[in-house]
Amino acid sequence: MNFKYLSETQNALLEMAKIIDQKCRENNITYWICTGTVLGAVRNKGFIEWDDDLDMCFPVGEYDKLINILREEVVKENPHYILYNDHRPHAHYSEYLADTRIMSDHLYPIKIDLVKVKSIPNTPEAIQNDVDRVNLYAYIFGKKKELKIENKSLVEEHLYKGSFWFKRERYLKNFIAYVNGLDQIDESHVYENIYNDIFFSREVNPYNYEDLFPLQELEFEGVKFFAPKNTDKYLSNLYGKNYIIPPPEDKRKPYSKSLGPSKVSPFIAKKLIWTLYFLKAVKGSFTLPSKIKKLKAKGY
Repeated sequence: MNFKYLSETQNALLEMAKIIDQKCRENNITYWICTGTVLGAVRNKGFIEWDDDLDMCFPVGEYDKLINILREEVVKENPHYILYNDHRPHAHYSEYLADTRIMSDHLYPIKIDLVKVKSIPNTPEAIQNDVDRVNLYAYIFGKKKELKIENKSLVEEHLYKGSFWFKRERYLKNFIAYVNGLDQIDESHVYENIYNDIFFSREVNPYNYEDLFPLQELEFEGVKFFAPKNTDKYLSNLYGKNYIIPPPEDKRKPYSKSLGPSKVSPFIAKKLIWTLYFLKAVKGSFTLPSKIKKLKAKGY
C-alpha cells in the first residue's frame, strides 16, 4: 500500500492526541481512545497502516470540560488548530480538533473525532428510546436507507411538523439536548457512543460499566493512552471475533481519497468549512421532503 502524505497525517494526528491526553491528565478529565484507534493499539501498537484519522471518547460531562479547554488554551495558542463546530453554520453531535496545515480531499482539515459517550439507564424503555432517536437521525441524514423506530411520535414531532428548511438541523439540535442529559456515570447504566452502530457494518450492543472501567493504559505509537478495560469485548462488539485479522488488501484504504499540505490559510479554511456545511444543509432541506413522503406512504 502506498498513499501519499499518510505518514505526515498520522504524525499530525498523534501530536494532537498527545496534547489532548496532556490536557485531560492535567485537568482530571476522563477519556479513552476508541473504535479503530483501539484496534490499532491492540493489533499494531499504533496506527492501522492505512488509517488517516484518530478517535477519542468522553463521557458527556467530561467532553464539555475538554472542549472549553481546547478552545481557550490549545486553539488560541496554536492558530493552525481549530474546532470544527466553532465554524459550522449549525450544531453537530460531536466535535473535532483539526489541523488546518493538512487537508483531506483538498477541502477538509484532518481531524481527531472527539466522541460523546451516553450513559443510559439499563432499562428496555430507555435503551429503545435511545435506539429510536439515533435511527431517526441516521435516516434523515442519509446514514440508513430504512427507518426502524418504535416511537412513531418522534416522526410526527420532528419530521411532519414545521417548515422543511433546515428541519434536519432542528432535529439534530433536539438530539444533542437529549444526549447532553445522559451524563451520569453509574455502574448500573449501559454505555454507547453518541451514534450507536450507524457507522458500523454490524449491530453494536451497549457496553456495561465493567467493560469500560476502570480504564487501562495502552501503548499507541510509543505513547500511553487510556483505553477500555476489556478490549477484547470492546473490539469484538465493533468488528467481530476475528478483529485481529486485517481485512483483504483491497479493503486497506484510508477514508480520504487524497491527503496533502494545505494551500489556504486557517482563516480561509474556516470560511470553507462554513460554506461547505451550509450547502450540505440546504441540499438536505430539499432531499428531506421525498423521505417524508415515503414514510407517510408506509404508515408512519
